[in-house]
This record gives sequence, C-alpha cells and structure tokens, in this order.
Amino acid sequence: MNPIEIRQLSSLTKVFCDRIVGEDCRAETALGGQEVAFQLAYRLVTEKFSHDVFSLETDSPLSDCVTLYRVGDLISEYPAHLYRYDEDYLTRTPGAFPDPLYPIVAGERLLADTGLWRAVWISVRVPAGFPAGEYPVTLRLVSAGECVATVTYTVKVLAFDLPAQKLKHTQWFHCDCIADVHGVPVFSEEHWALMEKYVRMAAEHGINVLLTPVLTPPLDTEIGGERPTVQLVQIEKSGEAYTFDFSRLERYAAMAERCGMRYLEINHLFSQWGAFAAPKVVATVDGEERQIFGWDTPAAGEAYKAFLEALIPQLIAALERMGFGRERLLFHISDEPKDEQTESYRAALAIVSPLLEGYTVIDALSNYRYYEEDLVRHPVVSLDHLEPFLAHHIEGLWCYYCCSQCEKVPNRFWAMPSRRNRILGVLLYRYHMDGFLQWGFNFYYSHHSLKKLDPYRCTDAERAFQSGDAFVVYPYGDDVIPSLTLKVFAEGLADLRMLELLEQKQGRVATEALLDKLYGKTMTFTDYPREDAFFVRLYEEAEKLLG
Repeated sequence: MNPIEIRQLSSLTKVFCDRIVGEDCRAETALGGQEVAFQLAYRLVTEKFSHDVFSLETDSPLSDCVTLYRVGDLISEYPAHLYRYDEDYLTRTPGAFPDPLYPIVAGERLLADTGLWRAVWISVRVPAGFPAGEYPVTLRLVSAGECVATVTYTVKVLAFDLPAQKLKHTQWFHCDCIADVHGVPVFSEEHWALMEKYVRMAAEHGINVLLTPVLTPPLDTEIGGERPTVQLVQIEKSGEAYTFDFSRLERYAAMAERCGMRYLEINHLFSQWGAFAAPKVVATVDGEERQIFGWDTPAAGEAYKAFLEALIPQLIAALERMGFGRERLLFHISDEPKDEQTESYRAALAIVSPLLEGYTVIDALSNYRYYEEDLVRHPVVSLDHLEPFLAHHIEGLWCYYCCSQCEKVPNRFWAMPSRRNRILGVLLYRYHMDGFLQWGFNFYYSHHSLKKLDPYRCTDAERAFQSGDAFVVYPYGDDVIPSLTLKVFAEGLADLRMLELLEQKQGRVATEALLDKLYGKTMTFTDYPREDAFFVRLYEEAEKLLG
C-alpha cells in the first residue's frame, strides 16, 4: 500500500476533503450507558495521484460495544444564510460537508486517495454497569493481508451510570416522508417495518417524544396544498355523527412503547401559523373515503368544533387504555402563531380547552405575550427569544431551534462547528429546561412540501433551510442510518444527564457553580464555550467530583 497519513480525532472534529477542522484525540471518558466516539482520518501521501484500499480490524475488550462507520460527504448549496450569520461558522461557502454515517461491515474495503481526507467514525456504546477501568480500542488497517498501520484509542469508564433522561425531547417524525423516500405505500407492512426502524433510531439517540399523526399533521404545507394522508384514526361519518376506529393508532402506540418512547405528541389540531383552518381530515362517507375538513374549513366553525368534541374524549380514553395517560401525552394547537394571529389562536384554544383540561398543551412561539395572556401555558420558545421567559422564571419551559436561529445561539447546521451542536445539552441543564423541540428528524420534502426530495442529492429543501436543519437520519436500502449531526447532539444529551448525576452528588448550586468556573462566567444561550476543550475539562472535573 502507498504511504498513508493518519490523524486520530475527536467526535467534534469535522473532516473535509481538503482540510481538518478540530482537535486530535486519543482518549475519552464515559459513564455506564454512555456512547462516546472518535474519528480516524486518513489520506495517501504520494507524489502522483493514487488510490488504495484497506479493511479495518478491531481489537478491544469493548469490541462488542464498538460500531464503525464511514463518514460520507454530501453537497450543501445552502450551508448558511446569506445575510444572517455570525463569526462562529466553519464556512459559509457551498460545498461538500461530512454528515451521513455509513455502517462498515466486516471485511469491507475502504478507499484511500492521494491528498483527499476521508474519515472513519468509531462509536463506543458502554453498557450500564460496565466495570470501571481504562480500555484500549485498537484499529488495524489491513491491505492485501498485511497490517499497514495501527492506532489505539482509550476509553476510561467511570464507576457510575448515567441517570435516566428527564428532558422531554422531540424531533418531528414525518411518517409520510418515510413512505415516499422508500417508495412504499402509507401504512403498508413495509411502511410499518420502516417506521419502526426510524423510531428505534430516534429513541437510541435521546428522542423520547414521538409526533403522532392522529390526524395528518398540518405542518410545512403550502396554504391550499396538502401532504400525503397519514391519519392514524379511521373515521366514518353518518349524517352529523362520527364513528372512530383506533386500531391503527393502537399499533403505532405499541410500536412507540416497544422502541422506548416515553411520550406521544399528538399532532397540531389546527393549521400552522395561526390556527385559522382545520387540518386535512379524511373519513368514509356513504362507503367512500373523502376529505371532510381542510384549508376551506374555518378552525372555529361549528362543523369542526363538533368533530373535535366527538373525537377528543374518545381519543383520550383510547390512549389511556393503551397505557398513555395524561402524564405521557402532549397536545398542540398551532405552530408559531404570530401577533396578527392572536384572535384565531384564541378561538381555537377556546374550543379545545374544555376537552383537554388537565392535559399538557405545548406550542412553539417567540412572542412572550402569548404566555402573558394565558394563551400558551407551556411555551416552546425559540432560543433567540428566551430572555423574557427566563427573566420570569417560568416553570416547565421548553425551547427549540430551526433555520431562523442562525446567529449567536447553538444550532446543528453543517456549517457550524460540532461543539455548537453539542453545547446545547449543557445549556438545557443550566437553564432548567423541561423539553427541547426540533422540527426535522426526517423531513425529505422541499419547502412547504411541494416536492419529494432525495436527501443524498438535496440537503437544504431546495435552498429553503440551511443543511442540517431538515433531517438527521438517512434512508439506506430498507433501513435507516444516523448522521454525524445526530450523534453529536446525543453527546450533548449525555452531558446533560452527567450533570444531573453530579447534581445528585453535590447539589444544584454546586453543579451550576462548576459550569461557571469552567467557563469563567455564567454562560447564556448566546455566550457559551467556543472551544472543544471545554468538554474535556468538564469530564475531568466530573471524574474528580464523582470520586
């Protein structure tokens, strides 16, 4: 094999074809139940362009816990907003970015080229209760039966397990996108099998709230347009009376439970952006399935009000029978209502408030007035509008980010350094957040769902959302694979749980003081550590304090 150059890197380093941005790393600290990761970057060093192939062999006491991935590169035409950005981006230039993680199977041969960096992601998922100690993870690069290079990483396992995740975390799950991107009919057996794989992937990475399309979610849909019908509740309408069949919902809830989801997040009951219309609802009428509500249905009209009054009590009773009582359910009215939509939102809320009394209703918003006027009791606030909510010490506060949160605050855009993705876990702890929402676990459509897209070919919803915003998993044959972005965010959730363990040991005040000491001042959602080494120091201090 030709001479090869190797770099041992942290999970927060980004390996581009022409450069490496981030830190070298050969050791990580983990608690029981925690996943940590390294990267191995490589390229040939020859005077003339050449390429070679090699395979990887793993040797470690943790071998059963190690998964190897090939880091793939995809094109982003829209990595950053043209006019809204800050100085903490790796680049704002369109190009190839690392993100999909392709599983490496035994014996697979990897390509190495002259001058072009490629990377392997080495994931180590330490089981709960694993004995404390330092464990080597050795990789051998083998070409034509000969070992051409050997690298060793070390995982230091502490004698403590991460506590169970308290944070409620949802990334919106788009059932229709799964059917379309895999080319299978909605609710076919193939669709059910695929959905379960996607749900399990979500649960394995700290998502414990599952968007549940009781009705087809009225999200990211052009006004007057529609998305494929994924309505779980089957409806028959006879005159003004409704009959509901919850068997399909029961199957969905059982899948969620089986995969480890703690909560069901019932889809928005009214249209996005102000609740002025009903969502798409289909029913069997006189033996024929047809749409009975939609954009032309006034949200506060008598017809849709009567429908909800019939549906919601029976829905709640059915979910209770399935094991999802009020403590495991979240409801929505409408997403991100604006100032001029207050009255339509108020009217929609008035319809469902008596029906959902005692249940948690959450909605994404940016305007404190909606909380102040008692319209949204459990606000999900964009990171760049949190200040008035934090100033009033609101209990049970959630937050979110999407494409608009592109200056100063954390986010997961590909063009940002990975530490800016991971740091959110620490901030969620520091500010007592009850939940976190992100809208795109697997959104594979263009803006307003006008077109189906291949996520390997278009990563920005046709220049609508910065790459990294719309999805964090990829279809892969009849399966799904994770992304670098998803793995790094999950590391942040593990940081949060580790801080909760420290709190159990030394109390909340001392744990917050530790964070302030490590940063040199009180961090905020716009002023937080901007160096990878912060996480190394955090775990060094945690090890000392945990003893």
